[in-house]
Amino acid sequence: MTSKPAPQQLSVAPLRKRRLADEVYAQILSQLAAHHYATGDRLPTEHALAEQFSVSRPVIRDALKQLQNDGLIGARRGAGTFVLRLPPQDMAPFAQDVQIADYIRAYEIRQSLECEAARLAAQRADKADISSIGKALDMMERALNTAGENATEADFQFHITIARATHNDLFERQILSLRPEMTGTMRIASQITTNRPPERTERVLQEHRDIFNAIEAGDGNLARLYMQYHLVSVRNRILDQSL
Repeated sequence: MTSKPAPQQLSVAPLRKRRLADEVYAQILSQLAAHHYATGDRLPTEHALAEQFSVSRPVIRDALKQLQNDGLIGARRGAGTFVLRLPPQDMAPFAQDVQIADYIRAYEIRQSLECEAARLAAQRADKADISSIGKALDMMERALNTAGENATEADFQFHITIARATHNDLFERQILSLRPEMTGTMRIASQITTNRPPERTERVLQEHRDIFNAIEAGDGNLARLYMQYHLVSVRNRILDQSL
């Protein structure tokens, strides 16, 4: 009788490498947000960064790749890695949180999840759902117009209420599983918004109104587009000081 091969043990090295890369990512992001570099500056070499952060060069490469994915830096063959844009300085205190890498990565998941949720909500929402989304929007408007007090919770309630309006509880469960990452970025975005002129707050609120109005009108494709525009816009506002 042939014996079964022993199950292979999973290596923990990749997970540790990811955690280290996230820590380095957070520290470099913090330096960029604090404007230790200017747009166009060349970053230190991989070797120099590895020594600075006491990690291996593969860890540095992973961290730099994430910053490239964010559009903050770019590599030029044979010349090095250069700063393409800078986050707003308001971002600096938040960038020191090692979870910031997950916060930013979550936007990729949210694009797939929440855009479809908005489309389905527009097709399936009943009067009670529309009322609930409207109340969440009202709560968010009041919060943002009072120096951002409770704005993070109000923002999350708006998005989770849309997920409920799909009448597919898997959407709500997935949104709830992303709550730490979502509220993390919402807290950052809210703080940055409240430090800007009132026009910025109005722009953010209008993005949410557009989503609500499309859902209320039953236009799934438009609701999806408005949700996509909102998620791309808020991510860019967190990562680009010029917006």
